[in-house]
Amino acid sequence: MNIKTQLRFLDPKEILATSGIQKGETVADFGCGNGFYPVAAALMVGNEGQVYAIDVKAEALEATVSAAKHEGLSNIYTVRHDLELPGVKINDNSCDVVILSGILHLSKLQKNVLKETYRVLKTGGRIIAIEWKKEKLPFGPNINDRISEQQMNDMLTKSGFRLQGEMPADTFHYALIYIK
Repeated sequence: MNIKTQLRFLDPKEILATSGIQKGETVADFGCGNGFYPVAAALMVGNEGQVYAIDVKAEALEATVSAAKHEGLSNIYTVRHDLELPGVKINDNSCDVVILSGILHLSKLQKNVLKETYRVLKTGGRIIAIEWKKEKLPFGPNINDRISEQQMNDMLTKSGFRLQGEMPADTFHYALIYIK
């Protein structure tokens, strides 16, 4: 394996392409950050689908709106909300997919985030869970804050989700897909 391959970072388009997102689906990105995942998802679901980009930070939502405009997308809806609190403005059982990329290791109330995830997901809906590997690296979150794959699996299965499988990520992250 060459160094370029080994040191590449997450590619949202590549990860979402392997997740089975289809045209017309509804996707929510919990903790959307700079908007990379919402933009990639919006391109996949097309005008028939919709994407909710949720974040507690206004600047993250502004970056998402800017990225959507740059791509000419009109199917991304931003929602400012603290996901540790109930009541994100998304209807119950309305989402086909919820993306949880790098959000759970930041949360002090992970159970609350997962309750909201469960609430908005349709039966048979999918979670794309992406986190830093629990390995010592010279960058990224403190190793003590990271969530191992086993911890992730325990947390999500206790919250009512079933592991469907792994998806390719990068050298520093893992990606798992769960079903409600």
